[in-house]
Amino acid sequence: MALIDNPFLGLDTTTLATLKTKVLDAIQACLMNQSYSLNGKSVNRADLGALNQTLGQIQWAIDDANGGAVSQSFVSFNGN
Repeated sequence: MALIDNPFLGLDTTTLATLKTKVLDAIQACLMNQSYSLNGKSVNRADLGALNQTLGQIQWAIDDANGGAVSQSFVSFNGN
């Protein structure tokens, strides 16, 4: 995850903790009732992938604020 793509970097840890709690609550609500049907039409409430990404960004910002953010590098080996 690129640092430039994280809108939560620079926020104070209290705000980040509140946001993290709200995202976790949203994920739990989605897992309990992700979709429903009404008059034969199906409706999805939220995108769990987007919530998961947001949670990761918030956790990254919390780690950064606490001086513990670590960047990850992924290496792919092909070959002979």
